[in-house]
Amino acid sequence: MRIAGLVPLSLCDYPGHIAAVVFTQGCNFSCPYCHNKHLIPESSQGAEMLEESSIFSLLAERCAKLQGVVVSGGEPTLQPDLASFLRRVKALGLKTKLDTNGARPVVLSDLLGENLLDFVAMDIKAPWRKYNALAGVVCDVAKLQQSVDLIAGAGIDHQFRTTQAHHLLSEEDYAEVKCQIPAGSPHVWQEYRDG
Repeated sequence: MRIAGLVPLSLCDYPGHIAAVVFTQGCNFSCPYCHNKHLIPESSQGAEMLEESSIFSLLAERCAKLQGVVVSGGEPTLQPDLASFLRRVKALGLKTKLDTNGARPVVLSDLLGENLLDFVAMDIKAPWRKYNALAGVVCDVAKLQQSVDLIAGAGIDHQFRTTQAHHLLSEEDYAEVKCQIPAGSPHVWQEYRDG
């Protein structure tokens, strides 16, 4: 995988778990408020990628202290070797959490079908009618909705998240977003961080 960053220990990225966080390079969205803009291009623009071998050495050393690994980005489902990475994490006895924009439901379905995910967090950027503006690209809303249904019906821990970008979304928009969340699924409002 193209790994552009690592947080060796986090208490806030995997609810209820002590986790390491791996950040993948490349995203198919270009959200105007993204706080990881350096991870959007496929190329790291001169920065060196982290070696998987060093990531797994660190995870093996910290196995007794860690409970899980979060794979974030960027958009991790763009990584062709995501499944093999998650298999290696699971082989260490660690739980896995995926942060995703939901644009690739086929990949998500394969990962869920192989029981490689213990937790999925999907960002719901906006009401479906405004998605292109908030994602910064033309989106296939049907695929996003398919991912929502997959996650909600997977029988694993999950949450949907929305960044409250007040300069881009109205109270009416927030109400619409809330209606897009399946009944019984957790939804978290994230505070917009300028810059």
